[in-house]
Amino acid sequence: MADAADYQVSAEQRDGAAMIAIRGRVAVGNAQRLLDDITAQLPQQPREVELDLSGVEYFDSGGGAVLVRLRQELTARGAGLRITRSTPDIDGFLSLLDEEALMQPAPALPPEPPLLERIGIWGIAAFDGVRDTVAFTGEVVLGLGDALLHPRRVRWRDTWLYMQRCGHEALPIVCLISFLMGLITAFQAAMQLRQFGADIYVANLVGLSITRELGPLMTAIIAAGRSGAAFAAEIGTMKVSEEVDALHAMGLDRTRFLVTPKVVALLVMLPCLTLFADLVGILGGLAVAMFSLDIPAVVYFRQMRLYMTIWDILQGLMKSVVFALLIAGIGCLRGFEASQGAESVGRTTTAAIVAGIFAIVCADAVFTVLFNVW
Repeated sequence: MADAADYQVSAEQRDGAAMIAIRGRVAVGNAQRLLDDITAQLPQQPREVELDLSGVEYFDSGGGAVLVRLRQELTARGAGLRITRSTPDIDGFLSLLDEEALMQPAPALPPEPPLLERIGIWGIAAFDGVRDTVAFTGEVVLGLGDALLHPRRVRWRDTWLYMQRCGHEALPIVCLISFLMGLITAFQAAMQLRQFGADIYVANLVGLSITRELGPLMTAIIAAGRSGAAFAAEIGTMKVSEEVDALHAMGLDRTRFLVTPKVVALLVMLPCLTLFADLVGILGGLAVAMFSLDIPAVVYFRQMRLYMTIWDILQGLMKSVVFALLIAGIGCLRGFEASQGAESVGRTTTAAIVAGIFAIVCADAVFTVLFNVW
């Protein structure tokens, strides 16, 4: 017997069948307790269990779970369950349950394919990925070529909007990260150079590292996290809502409408952001030189001008152009790979960020090797 304020369970046996009457409330909060009480009052080998629910005042999904679980236990014992009396509300609720589906055992997991078959699956997936990437690259190249030959065909209103999102709205975070990178680089260099009395060469190290590597690289990584993810999410949402299919059905080129404005905007704004990153990063090194090393600003900039050339800045700008193509292209490509549902959009957005950063680092390594060889 349970708490009277909660529910009551009474049982009796008649002609080999167990008669169980339930009174009170049957809810999620007391479902497990109720099932234990019912099971405790069942005979060892019941032939049939008859359930009286006419006295139940409240019944929710917890009661449905109790009935399903009780039926499973009785089936395992070779007995049946029959509801003799109920209420209209309980009958309406139970009519929504597919007891046959709930009674079926969970399907077994398929066996793992052998190693050779898995290698074949991976190979086919890799080939499909390379084929789609090459085809999309061709679309982007043709779209950029058409934009250069016919500038009036470019959707400039969308391009200005993407330029604002990729450039103006990203400027604060780019400046903050670049200033901190210049600050950190100068501090780390000063710790080593101070041992040899070569504090003045902090200007050389900060200037070269920021303009050649850290400026374009950190700016591209920020753009991959902001713009690349935004491109993938936007196109992925359009793909899920079948807007991309609608463009195709109307005979419109998806590259000209969706890809070209994004690529052009990032191609213009990423080199500009890189220049700002170079300037702010150098100012971060200047702050360390002035307030920690007692190097005047005039001496700092003169030392930097002696050992830096315009080629050092052009290296970073050349990298930023390639980084922009990679970020925008990968973001749009991953967006077109979305299938159905919000989960697919989230997965493609994550893939765009990861693939974009990976491509940026690989391209930066190639550029570094080529520039040092030349």
